[in-house]
Amino acid sequence: MKDILRGLFLALFFHAAFAFAAPATADASTTPASACTEHYDIVIGVSDKDKLELALSNAQNLQAELGAACANIEIVNFSAAVTLLGPMSPKATLLKDAILHGVKIIACQNSMNKFKMTEDDLLPGITTVPSGAAEIVKRQKQGWTYLRP
Repeated sequence: MKDILRGLFLALFFHAAFAFAAPATADASTTPASACTEHYDIVIGVSDKDKLELALSNAQNLQAELGAACANIEIVNFSAAVTLLGPMSPKATLLKDAILHGVKIIACQNSMNKFKMTEDDLLPGITTVPSGAAEIVKRQKQGWTYLRP
């Protein structure tokens, strides 16, 4: 029961943080990508179900600090983490908010196959790649910063 209440509280908090974070004046988060003095490409890898919420929080904090338009963020979910990407997931509200704020959520097809999941089991807006691990390696080779919460 504590975990359910904690999850509900955190979901509401995360949702409220995005809703009330709209700045009154222009700042780095409202700057067009072309006006960024620096651009960041960040891939966050999540394999542990217990780390998904932390990864979503990291993405929100990165957007707040670097500017959402200046930070291209992907959260690549593989292994057991893919099981939290559905509409009935306790993390569904957090995932929807992240997607609405430009964070790309990715699911590993290999892991989905292991858990007998299809794309229909995922929240709208979540994309798949054949291999989550390979996606992270490809992004690192392209110069992306890898973050593992």
